Amino acid sequence: MAVPSSPSIIARFARCVELFRDPTLKDEQKAAFRALMESLQSEPFRLRDEGGSIVVNGTPVEGGAVGPLTHRLALHNVGEVSIPRRAPPLEVFELVKALAEPPGQGDIPTRLRTAGAFSIVVALGTAPISPAEQGPPASGAGLGTEGILRGEPMTDIRSPKEWVSGVPRLTYDPPPPSAETSLPAQGLGGPADAMQPEAAPPVAPPVAPPVAPPAAPPVAPPAAQPPVAPPTQPAASKTPARPLSPADRALKDLAREPQAPSVGDVLAVLGQEAENALRGNRIEVFLAIVVEVVRQEQHVTDESARRHYKIALRRMLPKATLQRLAPLVTVPTQRAEAIVALRRSGAEGVAVLLDRLVSAPGVGERRGAFDALRQMSEGTEQLIKMLDHDEWFVVRNMAELAGELAMEEAVPALARQLTHSDERVRKATALALAKIGTTSAAEALRRALHDKSADVRMQVALGVGGRRSSGLVMALVVALDEEKDEAVQRELILGLGRIGTPDAVQALIKFSQARRRLFGRRPTVLRVAAVEALRLAGTAPAIGTLEGLAEESDRQVSAAAKAALEELKKPPKR
Repeated sequence: MAVPSSPSIIARFARCVELFRDPTLKDEQKAAFRALMESLQSEPFRLRDEGGSIVVNGTPVEGGAVGPLTHRLALHNVGEVSIPRRAPPLEVFELVKALAEPPGQGDIPTRLRTAGAFSIVVALGTAPISPAEQGPPASGAGLGTEGILRGEPMTDIRSPKEWVSGVPRLTYDPPPPSAETSLPAQGLGGPADAMQPEAAPPVAPPVAPPVAPPAAPPVAPPAAQPPVAPPTQPAASKTPARPLSPADRALKDLAREPQAPSVGDVLAVLGQEAENALRGNRIEVFLAIVVEVVRQEQHVTDESARRHYKIALRRMLPKATLQRLAPLVTVPTQRAEAIVALRRSGAEGVAVLLDRLVSAPGVGERRGAFDALRQMSEGTEQLIKMLDHDEWFVVRNMAELAGELAMEEAVPALARQLTHSDERVRKATALALAKIGTTSAAEALRRALHDKSADVRMQVALGVGGRRSSGLVMALVVALDEEKDEAVQRELILGLGRIGTPDAVQALIKFSQARRRLFGRRPTVLRVAAVEALRLAGTAPAIGTLEGLAEESDRQVSAAAKAALEELKKPPKR
């Protein structure tokens, strides 16, 4: 069996990590993981992050799929990953799962040791991630340099819907008196602690028996202990002295009756308090007010009350304020609340983030804007216009974003960019069209399958899959006959397996046969890929073909077919 190339291995590794971020894609996860394990059977795998550039087994690797993996490595502060040849699948599974999950659950080396994964070595980066960037610093921080937003950027941001319903609510009521009155009794610096040294001398005399009788009189004044109790009373009297702020009172009223007749007055008070907080640079207070108003707006059904909310939020979030909030999407402690505010602003919030994506000075800022834009639900049509931007990196970023959002309306503009002079733009465009995968994207993808760059053709092969790509079966079959790059051929075959329609399975059955009509025997490595693709399809004709291939004279094909049949018999993992 031919040894998979570095681009093929890293593409499969990156795809596996990305799919594991979505728990609903069970079948795609299993298919990608099996493909990854097949690649790891041939040789050790060593991945190193060198300032945003990925080096695999000593070879620098670039491609649309590398960008998301670079971001995941940066989020987890991972500098190097070393996987031995034929590593245990469970250990590789733990590594992929750890990279796919958000950071904050312990560093990856510790998690792997806890899970019993000792053969895989993960080295952390030389320095922790900068809170301001949450991503790897690029070697060139200027616009358009290498390492910015490659492939499929991911965001570890929970969806705004989760934040609207999940942001901790403000506590409006003062703490109970016991919170303060208990402090002296716990030895936290209260007056009771000041009495402790006087009680200590009577304990010492029992060391010398002759001195014990004279020591009795000093011990007698335990009557001095009653003053211990009184100090707790003044402490208790301090609690009721803290009045609620106007913002606290207004938020409490809003939470109690979000659509009361007086809700307009309550929202006016909150608007003034939000303005005061912003003017005083108390961003946390401002965001807390905005998020709570957005949260309560979700529960309002009365049309009159909804108008009050709409007016109040429009006044709280003018464009100048949104521009001030945009940089916060890279600040971990304020990112989620800032996205809630920007998302609620609709098209205007999208416009501010797009401006920042173009003009931000550093990689971290651009990545934060990109991740925030993925959370937007309206106003994204503005990015279609930017697909014709003069700067190549802007076009690439917009293409990636259109693919992330599966924007079918962006297909015509994306198709125009398949002739772009910069290969990086064409790769991003091809992957975006494959992700969209609708009938309208099929013709453009056929053209991408004939691009002069193997990397561009690889992006199409990696991106296709599922019933939405059923219209591409014949295009993939034709491309297979014309393709000369073996790595691209393998991915095209696996793409047919992911599509899994009857036409795709019939093409795979023919491709799994040993002989071709005109050119002799088919390479074993491609027949083994066809076996894996038949397993991915898993239909009755595919299983019947695998049973026949299990008796093949070619030992590699026979072993692969038997392994595929065993895998299909296993119950799906939950």
